[in-house]
Amino acid sequence: MQRFKILILLLVIGLVTLSTSTLDMTKEQEKKKLQHIVLIQFKEDSSAEDVAKIQQAAMTLKEIAGVNQLLFRENISPENLNQGYTHSLTMWFASEKDRDEIYLPHPLHQDFVALFVPQTEKVLVFDYWE
Repeated sequence: MQRFKILILLLVIGLVTLSTSTLDMTKEQEKKKLQHIVLIQFKEDSSAEDVAKIQQAAMTLKEIAGVNQLLFRENISPENLNQGYTHSLTMWFASEKDRDEIYLPHPLHQDFVALFVPQTEKVLVFDYWE
Protein backbone atom coordinates (compact mmCIF):
# COMPACT_ATOMS: atom_id res chain seq x y z
CA MET A 1 0.00 0.00 0.00
CA GLN A 2 2.82 2.40 0.87
CA ARG A 3 4.50 1.70 -2.49
CA PHE A 4 1.25 2.53 -4.20
CA LYS A 5 1.04 5.89 -2.35
CA ILE A 6 4.64 6.71 -3.26
CA LEU A 7 3.96 5.82 -6.89
CA ILE A 8 0.88 8.08 -6.95
CA LEU A 9 2.85 10.90 -5.31
CA LEU A 10 5.65 10.61 -7.88
CA LEU A 11 3.09 10.55 -10.69
CA VAL A 12 1.39 13.70 -9.36
CA ILE A 13 4.76 15.49 -8.97
CA GLY A 14 5.66 14.50 -12.53
CA LEU A 15 2.36 15.80 -13.92
CA VAL A 16 2.67 19.10 -12.04
CA THR A 17 6.24 19.54 -13.30
CA LEU A 18 5.23 18.72 -16.88
CA SER A 19 2.24 21.05 -16.67
CA THR A 20 4.39 23.89 -15.31
CA SER A 21 7.00 23.36 -18.03
CA THR A 22 4.30 23.42 -20.70
CA LEU A 23 2.86 26.65 -19.30
CA ASP A 24 6.32 28.23 -19.20
CA MET A 25 6.94 27.25 -22.85
CA THR A 26 3.54 28.64 -23.89
CA LYS A 27 4.21 31.93 -22.08
CA GLU A 28 7.64 32.15 -23.74
CA GLN A 29 6.12 31.56 -27.18
CA GLU A 30 3.49 34.24 -26.53
CA LYS A 31 6.23 36.77 -25.81
CA LYS A 32 7.97 36.20 -29.14
CA LYS A 33 7.35 38.58 -32.00
CA LEU A 34 7.63 37.79 -35.67
CA GLN A 35 9.39 40.88 -36.99
CA HIS A 36 8.64 41.78 -40.61
CA ILE A 37 11.02 44.27 -42.22
CA VAL A 38 10.67 45.58 -45.76
CA LEU A 39 13.56 47.64 -47.16
CA ILE A 40 12.62 49.80 -50.13
CA GLN A 41 14.56 51.29 -53.02
CA PHE A 42 12.24 53.55 -54.98
CA LYS A 43 12.67 54.14 -58.69
CA GLU A 44 14.63 57.26 -59.59
CA ASP A 45 11.55 58.85 -61.16
CA SER A 46 9.40 58.31 -58.05
CA SER A 47 8.47 61.74 -56.75
CA ALA A 48 8.14 62.89 -53.16
CA GLU A 49 4.38 62.84 -53.73
CA ASP A 50 4.56 59.19 -54.86
CA VAL A 51 6.48 58.27 -51.72
CA ALA A 52 4.00 60.20 -49.57
CA LYS A 53 1.09 58.30 -51.15
CA ILE A 54 2.84 55.02 -50.46
CA GLN A 55 3.51 56.01 -46.87
CA GLN A 56 -0.14 56.97 -46.42
CA ALA A 57 -1.25 53.65 -47.92
CA ALA A 58 1.23 51.78 -45.70
CA MET A 59 -0.43 53.27 -42.63
CA THR A 60 -3.74 51.62 -43.62
CA LEU A 61 -2.08 48.24 -43.10
CA LYS A 62 -2.47 48.83 -39.34
CA GLU A 63 -6.17 48.13 -39.85
CA ILE A 64 -5.43 44.48 -40.64
CA ALA A 65 -5.89 42.13 -37.70
CA GLY A 66 -2.56 40.85 -36.43
CA VAL A 67 -0.44 43.79 -37.64
CA ASN A 68 1.36 45.40 -34.71
CA GLN A 69 3.45 48.58 -34.37
CA LEU A 70 3.67 49.46 -38.04
CA LEU A 71 6.34 52.01 -38.95
CA PHE A 72 7.29 53.56 -42.29
CA ARG A 73 10.63 55.35 -42.01
CA GLU A 74 13.33 56.98 -44.12
CA ASN A 75 16.95 55.86 -43.75
CA ILE A 76 19.12 58.39 -41.89
CA SER A 77 22.29 56.35 -41.44
CA PRO A 78 25.50 58.36 -42.07
CA GLU A 79 27.43 55.19 -42.99
CA ASN A 80 26.34 55.14 -46.64
CA LEU A 81 25.87 51.35 -46.52
CA ASN A 82 22.19 51.27 -47.45
CA GLN A 83 22.87 49.98 -51.00
CA GLY A 84 20.15 52.21 -52.42
CA TYR A 85 17.45 51.30 -49.90
CA THR A 86 16.02 54.58 -48.68
CA HIS A 87 12.93 53.57 -46.68
CA SER A 88 11.69 50.78 -44.47
CA LEU A 89 8.34 49.38 -43.51
CA THR A 90 8.40 47.40 -40.27
CA MET A 91 5.75 45.62 -38.24
CA TRP A 92 5.42 42.55 -36.10
CA PHE A 93 3.05 39.63 -35.85
CA ALA A 94 2.28 37.30 -32.97
CA SER A 95 2.30 34.27 -35.27
CA GLU A 96 3.14 33.05 -38.74
CA LYS A 97 -0.59 32.48 -39.24
CA ASP A 98 -1.25 36.20 -38.67
CA ARG A 99 1.34 37.04 -41.33
CA ASP A 100 0.64 34.27 -43.84
CA GLU A 101 -3.10 33.70 -43.61
CA ILE A 102 -4.45 37.09 -42.52
CA TYR A 103 -2.02 39.85 -43.56
CA LEU A 104 -0.54 38.67 -46.87
CA PRO A 105 -3.84 37.80 -48.62
CA HIS A 106 -5.81 40.70 -47.06
CA PRO A 107 -7.37 43.11 -49.61
CA LEU A 108 -5.73 46.15 -47.94
CA HIS A 109 -2.32 44.50 -48.33
CA GLN A 110 -3.06 43.55 -51.92
CA ASP A 111 -4.12 47.15 -52.70
CA PHE A 112 -0.93 48.41 -51.08
CA VAL A 113 1.20 46.03 -53.15
CA ALA A 114 -0.52 47.21 -56.35
CA LEU A 115 0.35 50.82 -55.51
CA PHE A 116 3.77 50.10 -54.04
CA VAL A 117 5.47 47.68 -56.45
CA PRO A 118 5.34 49.87 -59.60
CA GLN A 119 7.24 52.61 -57.71
CA THR A 120 10.06 50.34 -56.50
CA GLU A 121 13.39 49.42 -58.02
CA LYS A 122 14.20 46.82 -55.36
CA VAL A 123 12.53 45.45 -52.25
CA LEU A 124 14.11 43.30 -49.56
CA VAL A 125 11.91 41.47 -47.06
CA PHE A 126 13.51 40.10 -43.90
CA ASP A 127 11.48 38.32 -41.22
CA TYR A 128 12.78 36.93 -37.94
CA TRP A 129 11.56 35.81 -34.52
CA GLU A 130 12.47 38.18 -31.71
